Amino acid sequence: MPLAIQRVTAAELDAVVPLFDAYRQFYSQPSDLPRARAFLQERLQRGESVIFLAMRDGEAVGFTQLYPMFSSVRTARMYILNDLYVAAHARRGGVARALLDAAEAFARDDGAAGIVLETTRDNDTARAVYRDAGWHEDQTQWYSRSFPPADEALFSYGTLQDEAVQRRLFDRRLDGSADALVGFRMDWLEERDPDAVATSGVVKHPVVHETGSDGDRVPGQLLRITQAELQRADEYEQGDYRRVRVTLASGRSAWLYVAAQ
Repeated sequence: MPLAIQRVTAAELDAVVPLFDAYRQFYSQPSDLPRARAFLQERLQRGESVIFLAMRDGEAVGFTQLYPMFSSVRTARMYILNDLYVAAHARRGGVARALLDAAEAFARDDGAAGIVLETTRDNDTARAVYRDAGWHEDQTQWYSRSFPPADEALFSYGTLQDEAVQRRLFDRRLDGSADALVGFRMDWLEERDPDAVATSGVVKHPVVHETGSDGDRVPGQLLRITQAELQRADEYEQGDYRRVRVTLASGRSAWLYVAAQ
């Protein structure tokens, strides 16, 4: 079956997530499928990126992601081709070239003045692909300055709001602010993991369920925690809860624990 390139919508999100996760692992990031999915979903929902997916024989084998930007000198829209990844078993089969061509065609049709990308000078394989696709190596040099990872936002409606639980889990009191979850109602777990009960000192633990009704509202705390602390929270909630991304009443995006099943 020939290679097919398609623009990703919400319907294709699950197909591209494993590739995006593998791409991040290639750049020394830990595997985190929920994080990968939440990031891509937010970009698509906000119209902040354009993603193309390569399919062959019903299998997703590669993707590229474009971010819009503008050129002040040319007073025109531009695109940055930020991500390009092909599954290891599908390389050297024209997938990267097909994705580059699809990205270029899209940018042209969108009226952009150009499209740019960055790669390291020792990435000879990628540089050869770009040159063969008609891309030019400019003489200008990009400069970068990295910042420490930002804290994670976690909305708690239950025991993680309790300072004693926070100190047992994270060895500190967390910073937080009042917020609310709209379109959800709160119930109670019939049975909680014994280790979590021992940590919290609470037998009865709440759980939320999505209703979609604006009249349903669950108050709680928006907590700021590190990525390492988020992993500890995952361990505390595992088995009974799973982590998803939501938008709160304040408009802020945060992680939320809902029922595992």
